[in-house]
Amino acid sequence: MSMVRRFVMFAGLIFAMVSLGVPQSARAETLIAALSEETVFIESNFAGASLTLFGSVGRDAATVARPGSYDLVVVVRGPEEWPVVRRKDRVGGIWLNADAVRFRSVPTYYAVQSNRALSLIAEPPSLRRYGIGLTNLEFQPDAEILEAERLAFATALVRLRLSDGLFSEAPSGVDFLTEHVFSTRIDLPSNIRTGAYRIELYLFRGGALLARESLLFGVRKVGFEAFIFNASVNQPLFYGAASIALAVLLGWIAGLMFRQS
Repeated sequence: MSMVRRFVMFAGLIFAMVSLGVPQSARAETLIAALSEETVFIESNFAGASLTLFGSVGRDAATVARPGSYDLVVVVRGPEEWPVVRRKDRVGGIWLNADAVRFRSVPTYYAVQSNRALSLIAEPPSLRRYGIGLTNLEFQPDAEILEAERLAFATALVRLRLSDGLFSEAPSGVDFLTEHVFSTRIDLPSNIRTGAYRIELYLFRGGALLARESLLFGVRKVGFEAFIFNASVNQPLFYGAASIALAVLLGWIAGLMFRQS
């Protein structure tokens, strides 16, 4: 389904909600959201991608009005992994890997976008409860270590992911087009992992969480990139033998070229 067709269908849905009202059986506030694409394809020339998320806040007509305006937080999480973070020490004038910590179930991609600063949207306990914000990600090591060590290595991991463009936080990344209609753009770097990605939406007002919604999209390789990846995973012996044969062939060709010159 094309982005234009999806947007038209969503716009029609919003118009129907406004015209007919939300059914009385619905909750006080509900979130309706859609993505411009459900699958991101990685090819040999992949340089990143951008997805558009748009949605609307549905409100029961019988709900008592609350003071203030809505706040929306969008959290995007990629497939999880168990990364190893190493600390280098200077030994005899040479930097060498020293201590290392392996963390459990860390998202390979994590992005938080909101219409204003998280500290203005909700209290720290609420943000920590749902893992909203880089400072509220509690990475747990696979072995027992001191809390000071855990914090130091976790901070280093976040810093590395930020520099790679895999972690981000945008306090003005969500736009409310009207009081109830919103949109945001999700930027994916070129070094993202394949797999299933989850988008979680949190609707706040006056610091209270009113509604939640989640969406999924996938990232997968296609073409020659997919062939190489599948071969390395499903047929490692064949992939290794082919890589060695290719290296030998390229070395032989290079030798001929230099010999002739």
